[in-house]
Amino acid sequence: MALLLVGALAFAACEPEETTVVVDEDLLIGTWYAADNFQEYWRYDMTHTGETWDVSEDVQEGEGTRFNWSTTEDQLRIDLFGQMGQHVYYDYTVTDQKASSLTWRDSYGNSRTFYRK
Repeated sequence: MALLLVGALAFAACEPEETTVVVDEDLLIGTWYAADNFQEYWRYDMTHTGETWDVSEDVQEGEGTRFNWSTTEDQLRIDLFGQMGQHVYYDYTVTDQKASSLTWRDSYGNSRTFYRK
């Protein structure tokens, strides 16, 4: 009886597995704004390029930071082009993707959600 109880508790303690999202690049194309401040924008173009800008810093579309992007399964890689010509890479795990929303997690475990403009 004790073995059955231990087995039941061990089974109940297991966390459900996280399902892996495969990034749909067609859904990614377009302009997105950050849900946490509504002033940060990311635009993904079909040519795997894009631009990010923050209107709270008085930066408008066309004045922002350019980037290249790529995907592999649930990974989104952003290659930002700095003002001095440097490249800054960011890798995100896409945890949820819909036609109107996108959620990613950075390497520190922080999640952010974006909505389609």
